[in-house]
Amino acid sequence: MRTKNTMKTFLYGIILTSIIAILGLIKSKILLTYLGDEYVGVYQLFSQIYVYLSLVDGGIGASITYHLYKPINDKDENKINEIIMGAKSYFNRVGIIVIILGIILSFGIMFFINDTTISAWYIKICFILFIISGACSYFTSTHALIYEAEQKLYKSSNLNHLLSIFESIGAIIIAILGGKLLTILTAFLIMSIIKNIILVLNSRKDHKYLKKVSTKDESFKKETNNLIINKINTLIFENVDIILISKFLGLAPVFIYTVYNQVISMLTQMVQRLNSALIPSIGNLLVTEKEKSKTTFVELNSFLFYIGSLLFVPLFYMISPFICNWYGNQYALGKIVSLLFSMILYINIIKISLDTYIKASGEFKSARNCAIYQSITNLVLSLLLIQKFQIAGVLFATVFTFITGNFIHYPRIISKKIINDKTINYYKKCIKYLIGLMFNVGVCYFISNLFDNSSLLMWFINSSIIFVINFLLTTLYYYFTKEMLFIERLKFLLKSRNKKEKIKNS
Repeated sequence: MRTKNTMKTFLYGIILTSIIAILGLIKSKILLTYLGDEYVGVYQLFSQIYVYLSLVDGGIGASITYHLYKPINDKDENKINEIIMGAKSYFNRVGIIVIILGIILSFGIMFFINDTTISAWYIKICFILFIISGACSYFTSTHALIYEAEQKLYKSSNLNHLLSIFESIGAIIIAILGGKLLTILTAFLIMSIIKNIILVLNSRKDHKYLKKVSTKDESFKKETNNLIINKINTLIFENVDIILISKFLGLAPVFIYTVYNQVISMLTQMVQRLNSALIPSIGNLLVTEKEKSKTTFVELNSFLFYIGSLLFVPLFYMISPFICNWYGNQYALGKIVSLLFSMILYINIIKISLDTYIKASGEFKSARNCAIYQSITNLVLSLLLIQKFQIAGVLFATVFTFITGNFIHYPRIISKKIINDKTINYYKKCIKYLIGLMFNVGVCYFISNLFDNSSLLMWFINSSIIFVINFLLTTLYYYFTKEMLFIERLKFLLKSRNKKEKIKNS
């Protein structure tokens, strides 16, 4: 059941995320054409600032989910209701605080913008609409969390995906019809409210036992200090770049960064659907069958390095030619930036196994020191490098911070406290995977120089050739080094499904 729910969440996520990604590319092209790069840059800046406002929730969602695993497994409906009541009260306060802080911050929003021709008041009003639209989800968070703890995250995440699809379609239509950013954000707010109403109605239908109880269980708040530090680290690690670029370089460079990051985010989100699907399953595994956690970690790790290798090589060679053809030569940057963005994608993929086990096991306190180090190092290094190296500087800071932070600290926590293994075994595997990656980079370097990418059609043909060659090389390497461990898990899933179908048919 764990594997089935994980795969269902993952596959639904992949399909919907792919649609969102394609629409996102079309949307950004349309918005660039009809609104200009400044408006697109402002919208991206809003997204990054909102993420920092979300610090108010303290990252407590992970702790609530963790506390729900056992009562859901034990079918203890009274305990579930107590936790949900405590969580609902907490998130309602958070939603109100975020909206108030957003309104206050709107009066200082221009501090984060280096240069723009857009009216300050227009930007402030748009920012307030954006904040309210995002904060709406806090008032229904408990319904999403209970689905996650039940390993049925797809039931809530599918709604979020559908909202993103409708937002993209709506933005495209409004922009073509002559509407501006204010109109688009108003439409987003209306769609967000509708989505949250549907989530509540579905959840009440699926969880008829949910009701108001006199006792509120807020024991999940004990982890607030550790969780908020980890959340700050995640925010700085993943979301500081645009704010710094806007402040020191301006809104036009924000758009250039965004067009690259959009491709990276598209691929990262597809793979991170697995992360969202896995956390509840791993959490349930650690509660019921902890002895299997080591085998599962090794399988997951080999799978993620495999996926990372499949995506890293073609992305490195083909991302800049794509941007040249889709957006224009003026938005394309050099090989160093392409390499750094590709490395960030690779990092985002391989760290899924590390993040999943830390969150699912509740080892938030153990990860706190690493989070503090990463937050400070990434921010300071970005500030030091942005003026001289611009976008490449902030990207390098992100890569350096991961290598010297998560990559060193998390494997030790997982090995010693969760799977009972030697940390060196993790790094031996990593070295083996990286050797294969470097070999593929070298082979595809010569192949990439043989082709011309002067049109989208030629780019697509060349990208397909490089992807297929890299896929064959990667698969053969993992096969001969006996690292295709995840295949056995897929075989098990297929056999279980076929067995159930035979029983059902008979």
